[in-house]
Amino acid sequence: MRSSFPASIQSLGLIDGIKFYLQKKFKSTKPLKLSQLKHPILFRKTKVDFQIFMQIFVSKEYDLKLSFTPQVIFDLGANVGYASTFFANKYPNAKIWALEPESNNFLLAQKNLSNYGNVSLIKGAVWSEQVDIHVVDKSLGEAAFMIELGGGENTVRAYTISELLELSGQEYIDILKIDIEGAEKEIFEIGFEKWIERTRMIIVETHDRYKDGTSKALFSAISKYNFALDISGENLLLYNQKLVSKVIYK
Repeated sequence: MRSSFPASIQSLGLIDGIKFYLQKKFKSTKPLKLSQLKHPILFRKTKVDFQIFMQIFVSKEYDLKLSFTPQVIFDLGANVGYASTFFANKYPNAKIWALEPESNNFLLAQKNLSNYGNVSLIKGAVWSEQVDIHVVDKSLGEAAFMIELGGGENTVRAYTISELLELSGQEYIDILKIDIEGAEKEIFEIGFEKWIERTRMIIVETHDRYKDGTSKALFSAISKYNFALDISGENLLLYNQKLVSKVIYK
């Protein structure tokens, strides 16, 4: 991508921008230390890791101006941990729960997040009920593993959002980040009434290209409540106006 170098310099600064650009150019798997991060971060040789990092740290899709200070963050579909790394550095006093079902992604997420004491990483998926599901590779890339009901070669535990909220011991979710490759359809169709009113902000990417009806399920659910809508990159930003006193649009 021809524009990655100037964009990296602009967002990360001269030294960090050059370091990341070289890491990306040569697909280095050595730990990358950046001044804005407390701990080094790891990449695989696959280009999708660098693409996700750029979305979060260069394009700053999660770098939002909020009228509240997040204390509880759920990262559903954590992949290799870049979003949780961003949140852990931006909100060092927040408690973060991250879920990732795919084994290879989870292993790298463990390495990237192990030094952050405010992040709890769980190997599992999110669904509309507490069941066993299996991870399916439909050759869409390391950031696009999907989950389906039933057992299989890569079976993992599926949690509901209300169950995660109960396990965390928290009353409210301040930021609920959802990037779960189509499973948002199920969680916004069934059981959302148990947690959606207790969520201040939802950051969600819908995947109608992978599963029909995901956007329809999302908008049908939030239409029952007073949410304000904004957009950041590929993500929809949904602010619960019952819990958020002021919405600062992107």
